[in-house]
Amino acid sequence: MVNEIVQQIMNNINENDIDSILSGYYELHRVKKEFDAEEEKLRDKIKILLKENKWNNYKSPHNKLSVTITTQQREKINKESLKLLLNEEQYSQVVSKTSFEKMLIVTPEDRKRLKKYGR
Repeated sequence: MVNEIVQQIMNNINENDIDSILSGYYELHRVKKEFDAEEEKLRDKIKILLKENKWNNYKSPHNKLSVTITTQQREKINKESLKLLLNEEQYSQVVSKTSFEKMLIVTPEDRKRLKKYGR
């Protein structure tokens, strides 16, 4: 079913026309968002069931899938405070910078969302 949807979208793309490629990208992006939303609903249901049963993990005997809930912590460094504590040379030794290319494709939905926050 998913392969059929993807194949249909890919067959409608003219690889020599950027507008056609962008249209195909947008269509795949839209379908992916729908699948992601449904997947998130299922993840929430799984988590609720685990919590209700007070289980930290579960392995399904039917399909050999397993799920585990773990607690994680994140550390965040306040760069402004670090700059105040260190001189420029020390700061450059502690913080490393890398460069990379990033392509951003803005969909009409993204544009609406950006306008809402841009006001």
